[in-house]
Amino acid sequence: MAKTMEQGREQRKIEHVSAVRTLGDNQASSTWFEDVTLLPNCAPELAWDEVSLQTELCGFSLPSPVIINAMTGGADEVYEINRRLASIARRFGLAMAVGSETAALKNPDVAYTYSVVREQHPNGVLLANVGMGTAPDVAQAAVDLIGAQLLQVHFNVAQELFMAEGDRDFRGALSRLAEVVDAVDVPVIAKEVGQGIAAQEAQQFVDVGVRAIDVGGRGGTNFIAVEAWRRNMQLTHQWMNWGISTAATLSEVVHVVPSDTHVIASGGIRAADEIVKAMALGAKAVGIAGPLVRLLGEPDGDEAVVRYLEELHWGMRTLLALTGSRTWDDLRTRPVVVGGRLKLWLESRGHEAFVEALHGRGRQF
Repeated sequence: MAKTMEQGREQRKIEHVSAVRTLGDNQASSTWFEDVTLLPNCAPELAWDEVSLQTELCGFSLPSPVIINAMTGGADEVYEINRRLASIARRFGLAMAVGSETAALKNPDVAYTYSVVREQHPNGVLLANVGMGTAPDVAQAAVDLIGAQLLQVHFNVAQELFMAEGDRDFRGALSRLAEVVDAVDVPVIAKEVGQGIAAQEAQQFVDVGVRAIDVGGRGGTNFIAVEAWRRNMQLTHQWMNWGISTAATLSEVVHVVPSDTHVIASGGIRAADEIVKAMALGAKAVGIAGPLVRLLGEPDGDEAVVRYLEELHWGMRTLLALTGSRTWDDLRTRPVVVGGRLKLWLESRGHEAFVEALHGRGRQF
């Protein structure tokens, strides 16, 4: 029975990658970043070489806000994805997260599909990954497996409910998260995987002591759609749009958590302007996953990923220059205009002060 369960878990990892590549962005809804406008500065008084993309996450200095976010591991067929992405992460100095390490912790024979990330990126910032409800000793083992500096604990209730073999009992997940925070020797990040985090739950995560929150908003890889694809199940509109858009969940969480709780924006962020908008709203870093795994599947996969990341970084530097910002902190002193659905959402949710603060930044005239 144990072997059968291990084989099923490995097959699921393979199917997840296949689904992400097959579905593409067809299963994604809007992130609402189109409702965010950055204010240009036509007289920036800076030089291109002065612009820095450096940021800090949970005490670690990163040369770029881009994190190659949690994707895969746990099967022979996905080993190459982690190996190649880790090599590219090293080239750019990017932080990188692995997918859920449950497979390796239950079956040491596939541990190499995760540990290869540390082999390829020996000096990089790596994020271990376990699911909600994981015991503290197992969480520490996940950290040790890849020599991680940070630990993601992912909350994926919607995915589990649509997964034929998924969990159905989510009681005790917050108390177990508190135990993990107390026990492991690295900062802990609470993470959603595509349906977003509301302000109330963000506060609960803060209360149990997490150092960061990855909002995982609606607009990127839809794991409801992924699990439906695995089951050959047709989804209705209500499920394709379940959750909180990435711009909305990011704004809610940034507004309610203390400044020493860092926020990571993820969920459908694809382009430089979306990254810069997320950072302007208060994110400390931005996770990207789906586009990378799809590009890696192209005939010139490694080169395609490198080109994509080069374009992202050029675009970020350009937008910082166009807003007159040498750093991300400078950007956060510039007004941000919020309109449309995002403004209506935030006002209806009681976050009017957040919108007013964004609009009023730097108002000295």
